Amino acid sequence: MERITTRLAEDATVQSLVNPALPVELLADALRNARHETWVCEEDGVVVGHLYGAMLENATYGNGVWIGPDGVSFNTTDILADLYATAGATWLEHAALEHYVWTLDDVVSVEPWYELGFARMHMRGVLALREPRAREFPSGYLIRRGDVDDIDTAVALDDELDAVQRVGPSFSIGLDHSTKRDDLLETLGDPDTNHYIVEANGRAVAQCLTFALPPRRGSFDHTLHLSAVTVDAEHRHHGVGTAMVDWALREAFHAGFQYVETNWRVTNRRAGTYWRHYGFVPTYVRLHRTIGTG
Repeated sequence: MERITTRLAEDATVQSLVNPALPVELLADALRNARHETWVCEEDGVVVGHLYGAMLENATYGNGVWIGPDGVSFNTTDILADLYATAGATWLEHAALEHYVWTLDDVVSVEPWYELGFARMHMRGVLALREPRAREFPSGYLIRRGDVDDIDTAVALDDELDAVQRVGPSFSIGLDHSTKRDDLLETLGDPDTNHYIVEANGRAVAQCLTFALPPRRGSFDHTLHLSAVTVDAEHRHHGVGTAMVDWALREAFHAGFQYVETNWRVTNRRAGTYWRHYGFVPTYVRLHRTIGTG
């Protein structure tokens, strides 16, 4: 546990938007529950590294292993390599071929994983909500709350987002979206989820979702998660998306949220530029490796 708390404290020293605080009792319980799934490296009786990865099934991306910011520590890259080789053999026995790592986006943290064949996939951006923003919608646009009756709208606009990701340089093709409607229906039915829809002439042209982020390592309390931000192709570059995000975050600010997080694919260069320009600061990067592809 000391190595985990030290690791997060070091991350927070590098990036102030990383929360170094840890609920000690919850962390201790988590470690006890994961003791049979955690690998530890020792030298002369001293712990010099540990690795924990949660195995999860995913119909879209395949069976995978997720390693969080608290799931790994190592004194050298060779120690990490030994830990990964041992743990990875067990994961492969369970057909978990997709391996993901959330780590601080700095050279010291990511370079060892590059040495093991991982590549950058997603960024986590954080914004401190210091004051509400109030950019107005262009003339003719209105915003409203959505609900489960807007499922067709939600699916159609999410398809727009998928279309953006399918073209280069992302080339996110071949993914199974057969459960999208059911997944979105469950999301819209969650009373803690806010669905915002922008309309023009009675037609939905943009949407986004927000919800309170549950406690997780590295994130602050009172953090909102922003996702599914989409603007119809014909209505982009008019300030519609920015005004929609302003509206959603203004409501979050007045509801007591202090931070907001969002994710974007690193190959979606336009999204990365947009979120940085808006004020989001990259904190963690999700690295990915598929076993059997090189």
